[in-house]
Amino acid sequence: MPVKTLLMAWALGLCLAGVALAQAPVSEGLAAHVVNRLSFGPVPGEIERVRAIGIKAYVDEQLNPDKLAEPQALTERLAALKTLSMDTVNLFRTYGPKAPGGPRPRPTLDEINEAKKKAAIITREAAEAKLWRAILSPRQLEELMCDFWYNHFNVPASKGLAHLWVGSFEREAIRPFVLGRFEDMLQAVTRHPAMLITLENWQSASPDSVMGNGKQSSMVETHARALLTAQTMGTDARPKAQDVNSLARILAGWTIGAPRTPEDKNGFLFDETRHDSKDKTFLGHVIKGRGLAEGVEAISLLAAQPETARNICGKLARYFLAYDPPKQLVESLSRTFLDTHGNIKSVLEALFASPEFVDPKYAGDKFKLPLRFVVSIVRAGGRQVYEVRSLEEHLEWLSMPLYDSPDVSGYKDSREAWMGADAMLKRLELATQAGKGALPCWVPGSYQAPAWLDTQALEKTMGLTVSPATSKAIEGSPDEFKAGVLLGSPEGQQY
Repeated sequence: MPVKTLLMAWALGLCLAGVALAQAPVSEGLAAHVVNRLSFGPVPGEIERVRAIGIKAYVDEQLNPDKLAEPQALTERLAALKTLSMDTVNLFRTYGPKAPGGPRPRPTLDEINEAKKKAAIITREAAEAKLWRAILSPRQLEELMCDFWYNHFNVPASKGLAHLWVGSFEREAIRPFVLGRFEDMLQAVTRHPAMLITLENWQSASPDSVMGNGKQSSMVETHARALLTAQTMGTDARPKAQDVNSLARILAGWTIGAPRTPEDKNGFLFDETRHDSKDKTFLGHVIKGRGLAEGVEAISLLAAQPETARNICGKLARYFLAYDPPKQLVESLSRTFLDTHGNIKSVLEALFASPEFVDPKYAGDKFKLPLRFVVSIVRAGGRQVYEVRSLEEHLEWLSMPLYDSPDVSGYKDSREAWMGADAMLKRLELATQAGKGALPCWVPGSYQAPAWLDTQALEKTMGLTVSPATSKAIEGSPDEFKAGVLLGSPEGQQY
């Protein structure tokens, strides 16, 4: 791989098992590898800056995002998005379907569709905010982690009223915890209205509750099953039917509505009429019947399971290192997870300081998903970005609409999922347009002929060393297509 060539020269003189990352000589290849893994892609001068300050200093920067000032251009762009400052309750009051009252207490289908059309601004502005942050924010690791966790706890905008809350879900239940404790995030995510709507827990009632009235069909197990598997112990987990049922009963009554107690906040409501107060056995533990506290205890138990540690650490290692990360690394990270009570920052520190993270064989070995592909091109181009709405459209065209993955477990982090013939043709078309400098986000409102991107400058910015085949393809292309050939090459699409 192109980056590997440079990394090998660095690795020859380094005993990976015995030399701390802070002491490693910073070659261009190593700097490019680390920047690519901790960001959406380098901007002009970034690799040189990392070589100058050292890998450890760069990693420390990214692990402490509050110390990195956001640029004024980003602050202004975000301030212009009015729904970003609205919490879950205000979003519903402003954009949710309205009951007309009188003899017709429920909105008609036409009224619901009209409200949904009006509410489209929420998803659009959430997507714009994500793109502006991914392009302009120096807190690149934080933005990657927000994207990682949203995908992990996927809430698709097309699922019921979830379209009202995709932005607030990320803002309230994910962003504050991306480098904190996993349990804190899990508690926030589980009771957020967006998740309760998506996994249908908002209408669940225990058969032994007042509302359930002995009807087993009134209890929904979808949320409990997802919480036990994909969200914690892994998609391969085979939970006992008793544990699924117990957790569903524990979560019965976790719904949405106006607050009744101090525990009911931001659209979450614990409805006692849907809950039964019996003791319940979950994961071998007896959970005393005490209402909302049962769910808090159950989630805490799930967050502390060794299977949860392995699942989360395995996904993080896959995301930042390799599609098939070394088992010994995952086990080591899992021990850190358990020893620190699920501290995500500590796990990432251990991952980035591991010998595996700087092993040359993993460099340039991951395929860019559409979001990373598009943003990396825009960042590497180094040009002023006037708008990002067109980038949203590009991502929909590339089958990755932001905040609307149809798969319950989010978008697939695999090469195979994104390498169909049609998908690759679309990527090459986008790369060609970008190479000509003709992306709409770079072109101001009044027409002017775009200037082509400089191929050599792109190679330097992205830290690429192209293969002979790619070099030959670039040299044989007309000048206006050279940069596009580089961006669409295997080297340009991998990191």
